[in-house]
Amino acid sequence: MKFRFDVNLNDKDYTDFNRFLMIKSPYGKKQLRSFRILMSVLYCLLVFLLLLNSGFTTEAFIVSVPVIIIFALSVVFWPKCLSWVLKRQIKSMKKSGKMGYSPESVMEFYEDCFIEITSENKTEQKYSAVEQISFVDNRIIYIHINNVMAYLLPLSCFESDEQIRSFLDFMKTKCGKVNIY
Repeated sequence: MKFRFDVNLNDKDYTDFNRFLMIKSPYGKKQLRSFRILMSVLYCLLVFLLLLNSGFTTEAFIVSVPVIIIFALSVVFWPKCLSWVLKRQIKSMKKSGKMGYSPESVMEFYEDCFIEITSENKTEQKYSAVEQISFVDNRIIYIHINNVMAYLLPLSCFESDEQIRSFLDFMKTKCGKVNIY
């Protein structure tokens, strides 16, 4: 065994991970960009149809100003809205007793695989299943299996900065894509 960590996660860690996925990760950035392009096209089409329908009059231009303002606000505040929706979903999941993460687990890293052990299950993953590793805000490491699933390793699991560097160097040999955010 190369590394062993006792992982303790909380709701904030899980919320931050989902916010990262939706807004900062390559997956989320792509979806956010696609959404913004789609909204831009729809709003431009709506404004054009408003203007075309009323013959490009002054009143039509005045009516289209609120539509443009609503569009600008929706594009700017979309990430905040996503965060709010995410918090509500997590509260709902917690209330129903079906959380999307295990608060306590043990992660063991070997030469050929890594294992997560929780009170309910034991999961083994080959390093070939790892798409990328994200080192975020000098606070947490996400080991992405796909665009929606990752293993979370808070830096509080590590004993020292040297162990963090050693772990990241080890993971770079197993997965070439290590991103620092």
